[in-house]
Amino acid sequence: MSAGVGATAAIGVRDHCGWAMLVAIAGGPGAPQVLRRERVSLLDDPALPDQPYHAAAGLPLDSARELIARVEQCARRSAHDALASAVHQLAQDGHDVAGIALDLGAVGAGRMTLPGELATVLSKHHYLHGAEGELYHEALVEAARCAGLAVSRYDFKELRGIAARQLGLGVVERVDGLRSQVGSPWTRDHKDAALAALLLLDGGSS
Repeated sequence: MSAGVGATAAIGVRDHCGWAMLVAIAGGPGAPQVLRRERVSLLDDPALPDQPYHAAAGLPLDSARELIARVEQCARRSAHDALASAVHQLAQDGHDVAGIALDLGAVGAGRMTLPGELATVLSKHHYLHGAEGELYHEALVEAARCAGLAVSRYDFKELRGIAARQLGLGVVERVDGLRSQVGSPWTRDHKDAALAALLLLDGGSS
């Protein structure tokens, strides 16, 4: 599960509320190689809810804002620690990390903090999911920038089509087939992270 020393790597991230799957890839779309894969915590305090906007709905507004701020702070710290550890281990193995690839998500969805706007987010269920997703996206983006890494974002809902167009037919099947290289588990989260990392390595536009 390694490539030659000195190979440039990219880290693809498939994040969820409170955790993420990280996959580090080297090589090109014709022969991708998995350097690292791991599930990492984006919220290392078990006392905090991984869906803070849902938990804050129904609380007084000041209490809701305080709870969300605590989760944001913890998510930033956890994302920084997870990404720094992954980059350090890759560097120890002789790999330069070109950047990280994230889901585009609903950029800015529900992330409204001015007076009155948070109340609107908390009152509409579809805003809650967008706000929580973007909270973790922002934590990862900040962690990447602190580590000096480029950030590319892709629409993961369209990722397989984007990869096929930009990296060539057959790349999706090759990534799916990496299970034979790395063994189980090799889930859709792993595959999406790997495809996004390959797009970044290839210089694909976000």
